[in-house]
Amino acid sequence: MKNVAAFRLLVHVLLLAGAALVGLLALVPVVRKGQVDAFYGRFAGPPAGSLVLGTSRAAQGVQPAVLAARLGGRFDGPLLNYAFTLTHSPYGPAYLRSIQRKLRPEVKNGLFVVAVDPWSLSLTGPEGAFPEDNSFIGQLHQVSQNPNLPYLTRYQTKPLYRLLLDYATATERLHPDGWLEVRIGTDSAQVRARTARKVLDYRLLASTQHLSAGRLEALRQTIEFLKRHGRVCVVRLPVGPPLLRLEQAYQPGFDGLMRRTAAALAVPYLDYSARPYATTDGNHLQRAASTAFSQRLAADLARAPE
Repeated sequence: MKNVAAFRLLVHVLLLAGAALVGLLALVPVVRKGQVDAFYGRFAGPPAGSLVLGTSRAAQGVQPAVLAARLGGRFDGPLLNYAFTLTHSPYGPAYLRSIQRKLRPEVKNGLFVVAVDPWSLSLTGPEGAFPEDNSFIGQLHQVSQNPNLPYLTRYQTKPLYRLLLDYATATERLHPDGWLEVRIGTDSAQVRARTARKVLDYRLLASTQHLSAGRLEALRQTIEFLKRHGRVCVVRLPVGPPLLRLEQAYQPGFDGLMRRTAAALAVPYLDYSARPYATTDGNHLQRAASTAFSQRLAADLARAPE
């Protein structure tokens, strides 16, 4: 009986090991393609020659492939969308260091789209304490490594089986060029409901945050750094009317501040905030609107003086 029990245990262990091996082999292409989550692929791809920067508004709203198709070989590549979220990539010292790590140091003819809005330059709490310092933006030093084991072991916390399930059913798809494609319903009722929730979220932010001198200085330093590597354009992306009204009430002088900042640094400023592009939630562009906006941005960049 002992031998039978031992044999059964051995078979059970071998089956479990086999299942784990099959799962691991199935997971390898997911990891190699950078499709682990909404962020990982940007850290698993090669160093960039041109960048799109900002928060999730830019991550979903600006498509590098559309810009590259219009602008061709005018700029050093690859062009990567290196925008994350309001939590991870507001302008600050940590984001600037991550940008410096991601950009190839020899680049001289890059294109840099620097997306701004009041929230990406705001701060909760005292000046000098930046919460993103404790996130992967502040702590991940290897940003062009495939597989990126530091990210996978420290910042990707899902069980392996969840990675496979989420990959098969995900509403978010991170493209190799860093564009985050989000596939969710866009009928009017869904959009109204999401927008109402988003405006409530941002009203809370407006009641607890202030426009940060430290973040403004980091934005200036970011632009000055990027100017040494190519052409910089500061861009304010479109948002839905309810959120735009809230932003205007929260920071009524924001647009003028961005115009003065861009002029002082001798870079163009393009304000699309009131343009009527469709959003999923008042804050992020719908997929088709993202394509249309990226085409418009590419055309404006092509016409703008060098």
